Amino acid sequence: MQEKRPNYYAVIPATVRYAAELKANEKLLYAEITALSNKDGYCWASNNYFAELFDVTSQTVSGWISNLVDQGYIYRELIKEGKQIKDRRLTPIKENLNTPIKEKLNTPIKENLKGNTTSINTTSTNKDREKVPYKEIKNLYNNICKSLPTVRKITDGRRRHIKARWKEEKSLATFEEVFKKAECSSFLTGENDRNWKADFDWIIKNDTNFNKILENKYNEKKDQQFIPEGISDEEVASYLEEFC
Repeated sequence: MQEKRPNYYAVIPATVRYAAELKANEKLLYAEITALSNKDGYCWASNNYFAELFDVTSQTVSGWISNLVDQGYIYRELIKEGKQIKDRRLTPIKENLNTPIKEKLNTPIKENLKGNTTSINTTSTNKDREKVPYKEIKNLYNNICKSLPTVRKITDGRRRHIKARWKEEKSLATFEEVFKKAECSSFLTGENDRNWKADFDWIIKNDTNFNKILENKYNEKKDQQFIPEGISDEEVASYLEEFC
């Protein structure tokens, strides 16, 4: 079996370099993940590998990775055989990546740049086909979550978080279900001892918040439910039973 080796260079896009929510070592870890990503675009290395590389504990590495996942910079996938975890894959989410490869490379890979550029362009084209419906998701939230703050625009931070959640679900129906359950929750819409309300950013920020809503962890019913317009009484009853 061919030994797995890092690529010749690592990439830290501007969105990662200047991210206030990331620690310096988390940015370096992101770069190392890109360097270890093979032709399939994911990194195979374990926490122990990174712990030895950075001279820290595996628990520290686990925290760095969790924050990168929560902030939408990488995607974590566990490969299982039955109930046993066989492998873990870390995939960098490379947005606004405009690295001038021809100018930066001073390695033997430059000799094969033409072939590599074709491969990179093909991969980029394939990824572009997987469009993330940012506008549709924003409109779903605004149309459903009438009790929560309205979203006016999709910022870069929101784009990262939406993309991370979409990569996990890839279903507008799931986002619709989450927004309906959030709107039906008295706690999430401000009926709590702090008068705190959830908002779009809180819902999509990480998979923990998103999945807690899906799993009915905030399913207290409100006195006045949000009911979509133009549906029959039978559909209203079914809607309340399913989402509230």
